[in-house]
Amino acid sequence: MHNETLDLLHQHQSIRAFTDKPVSDEQVREMILAATAGPNMQNYQPVTFIEIKDQALKTKITEQVGMKYIQTATRFFVLTVDFNKDLIGLNAEQKAIVEDRIQHYQLLEGGIVSASIALGRAQIAAESMGLGTVTMAGAMGAFELYEKELNLPRYVKAIMGFSVGYPDQNPGVKPKLPLSGSLMEGAYHQDQMEAAVAEYNETMKDYFKERGMDTDWTQHTAKLFAQMKPNVKLSEYPQAKGFNLK
Repeated sequence: MHNETLDLLHQHQSIRAFTDKPVSDEQVREMILAATAGPNMQNYQPVTFIEIKDQALKTKITEQVGMKYIQTATRFFVLTVDFNKDLIGLNAEQKAIVEDRIQHYQLLEGGIVSASIALGRAQIAAESMGLGTVTMAGAMGAFELYEKELNLPRYVKAIMGFSVGYPDQNPGVKPKLPLSGSLMEGAYHQDQMEAAVAEYNETMKDYFKERGMDTDWTQHTAKLFAQMKPNVKLSEYPQAKGFNLK
């Protein structure tokens, strides 16, 4: 089955190099409108994109997290979970109730899911206009800079970086797990997942070989986990923003 939307979804590439061609404000407007038109938790609409235009700040973020495609991106956004907007206009009694609820884990989880949906829609909207994008969980390594520079109020927590621009590379479409590794019937089947991973490892051996690497998905993933440096401050960040995970 093929149509324009499905083809666009299947052809996604993460773009980490951009040309100097400008991305217009109208394109950004349409991208964000498409992003926020999607479903979200209870229509709380707990998602806000903040664009960072200050090149010096983008450079500081890049230096801190080591991602040049923040500094060189035509447009760079920090995506936030935002429940501050739901407090506006409430009386004292209403505000006390809402603030109590916000401190529970289910609200943060719902906000992150809502933001993830919005981010995926923003990517597709951008790509439909010929733009390239990359999402960055690693951009959260600079969360203290965001707190210092972006005037984020309580109950507004940064969760992801998002770079947008016209592509200056063609990295190719990265193979994904076969459908059996993402769709199960009736229950979770460990044997099905093990078979899917084994099949995918063979696919990824060829993918990595073309890039001068002798590995497969399992070993490459294990290496990435081992290289990851846990950030205790980042783990404490939700509580600092008022999400106490009760």
